Amino acid sequence: MIQNQEFTYIGKSANLNGQFNFSGTTHIQGSILGDIVIDHNAKLILEVGSFVQGTLHCYDIDIYGNFVGDINSHGRVTIYPTATLSGKIIAKAIEILPGAIVNMNGHTDDII
Repeated sequence: MIQNQEFTYIGKSANLNGQFNFSGTTHIQGSILGDIVIDHNAKLILEVGSFVQGTLHCYDIDIYGNFVGDINSHGRVTIYPTATLSGKIIAKAIEILPGAIVNMNGHTDDII
C-alpha cells in the first residue's frame, strides 16, 4: 500500500529553489537550487537528467545526473557513468565509475 511507503520523488518538470528536508529514499529527476538534508540512513538518488546545485547532507547518494556544490555524506557516494559532478565531497566512501565527468576536491572521513 502506498501509504506505508516512505519516499519522495521530484519529477523532471520540477524546478525548485530553497532549503529542503526529506525523509526516506528520495529520487530527484528535476532541478533543485539550494540546500538538501536527507534523514539519516535514507538514500538520495539524482536521476539521469537531474540538475542539483547547492549543499547536500545525506547518508548514501547515487549520482546519475548533474551536481554542482558540496556533498557531506555519512555513507557512500557513488558517481555513475552518466553523471557530471563539480564540487567538494566529504564521505565515508567515494566510488567513481568509468565514464563519469568529475571535477572535485574530496576525501573520505568516518566523522563528518
